[in-house]
Amino acid sequence: MNSEFYISFVRHIRYFPRRYEFDYNFFWAKFDLNELDELHTRTTFFSRNRFNLLSFYDNDHFNLGFSTTRENVEAFLRENGVTADVTNVELVTNPRVLGYTFNPVSFFFIETTTAPYLVIEIGNTFKECKPYFVATECLSAGTWIFTTPKNFYVSPYTSVENTMTFRVRRDNRGLVISIDDFDKKGNLEVRAVFSGKSRAWSTENVLKLFFSYPLITLRIIWAIHYHALKLFMMKVPHRKKTQDSELQTGVFVWSKRTFRRKS
Repeated sequence: MNSEFYISFVRHIRYFPRRYEFDYNFFWAKFDLNELDELHTRTTFFSRNRFNLLSFYDNDHFNLGFSTTRENVEAFLRENGVTADVTNVELVTNPRVLGYTFNPVSFFFIETTTAPYLVIEIGNTFKECKPYFVATECLSAGTWIFTTPKNFYVSPYTSVENTMTFRVRRDNRGLVISIDDFDKKGNLEVRAVFSGKSRAWSTENVLKLFFSYPLITLRIIWAIHYHALKLFMMKVPHRKKTQDSELQTGVFVWSKRTFRRKS
């Protein structure tokens, strides 16, 4: 089975206007989208589109009008000029835990008949997400390196005018990711570093992770608000969601139990 878990560690570092950093442990799931139905039938405490200890819902990711995550990914590739057939999609993301999830970032690793691609999906606490298309040319020596304007409201403490650089590398041992957030002058404002070690997919590991990281997705959203409050108390300047709204492009909004493209 190609699906697995990543036992992960993340560290966030803010460099200015006040130095602030924190870290925590969590786990990600890597779903081979070809295996979702098999995982559903073979794993006692996991379900697809149904409540369970852990679950995967197709409507938890950007939606271009299709019923499955894979179909929506394929449609997004076509919108970005990819005409080759998709052979496989692997998604690294937070599963639902007792029916709840929040995904600050997810990664779609895509294989086609001609070349690999990557789609990075960023989420915020306003029930919005934005997918970024990463072309094959960004892959070198096993590492994806991708720089893009943000054009998305991620946090009140970074501007939508910032630029992000992603470095993503994975192999048989695990996954290493860094996300650098640069201000308009090119100064590194925030860095997030993730590292994860592979663990096999099994019913036993579903149970172990559920009890080792209780309510982890709820704890992630709590931690976001907790650290935002600490930055507020430190008097770090913040921005309203409505500021620079014209720059917030390519956004999907949670509506009627799924993400729909913002009009």
